[in-house]
Amino acid sequence: MLKEIKHILGRGDILIVEFTKKNGEKRKMKCTTSMDRIPESAHPLEGSTFTYNTEKSLRVYDVEAEGWRSFRVDSVDAITSTSEL
Repeated sequence: MLKEIKHILGRGDILIVEFTKKNGEKRKMKCTTSMDRIPESAHPLEGSTFTYNTEKSLRVYDVEAEGWRSFRVDSVDAITSTSEL
């Protein structure tokens, strides 16, 4: 699943990810890591230790909430690329 998610995000697409939060709540999020789709005011500062992802979790920009969020890869129930809709 991680490879597929990284592939979609790497294309610059918006990803719709459905996952289960730690508290058991289901969540659906439209997200991206493409700086072209993220407002400049939300770009990481140069020289920061900002991390996009690890092997267990991904940090993405939630385009609807307009902020950075993360989710655990093992909590993902489904993914869809907006280019596939």
